[in-house]
Amino acid sequence: MREYKVVYLNKGLKFSREKDLAETQETINECAAQGWILQQVVSPNDLGGAMVGIFYKEN
Repeated sequence: MREYKVVYLNKGLKFSREKDLAETQETINECAAQGWILQQVVSPNDLGGAMVGIFYKEN
């Protein structure tokens, strides 16, 4: 059975896409270190804004 988790990948709005992507990568790595597997990244647009990660873990 799979357990799912939804995580905000970038907290707060930054005016630098590079900073958003760096924070996103850091959050993904933290979840992966805890045994979560990234299934999908959802973003409302390519210009910026919130990015959400869908993670799962096999139980």
